[in-house]
Amino acid sequence: MMGVRRRARRPVGIAAEPAEALPEELPGPTYRTSAYTVFPTGYDGVDDPARSRWCLTVADAGDGWVIRRQGECLDIFNKWQREQALDSRDAEFQRTCVYNEHAALLRARRMVDRLDVGGVTFEEFVWRVTAGPPGANACPREDAADCG
Repeated sequence: MMGVRRRARRPVGIAAEPAEALPEELPGPTYRTSAYTVFPTGYDGVDDPARSRWCLTVADAGDGWVIRRQGECLDIFNKWQREQALDSRDAEFQRTCVYNEHAALLRARRMVDRLDVGGVTFEEFVWRVTAGPPGANACPREDAADCG
């Protein structure tokens, strides 16, 4: 007959499990953030591929969080140190370059707009790419209608 479904029969001698024995939800995957990228102010407004040089990465390094840029880590004195391998980190590196997650993110956010890459901040880079400071009139005359 169409539209009729038969229920599967349980073999004789096997009792149904009580509802309490079955989990209400199956356990799902657990996600944990292992890295954040901190972008400078105005990052989305610039279309130059070189803009990524001013980004910082806050990463879980296994024994804490580090602020990375091009293979170096930012220490507590705002100096860049070569990152040491996890198994060869000394107490000095641990004390000066490894943060907790919150402190690393806070420090990276405060530092990213002051970051100097090759003697140039991101704001100066934007000025060079857009031929002037943000919001500046590219036309040298006051009357923009004269620029053609």
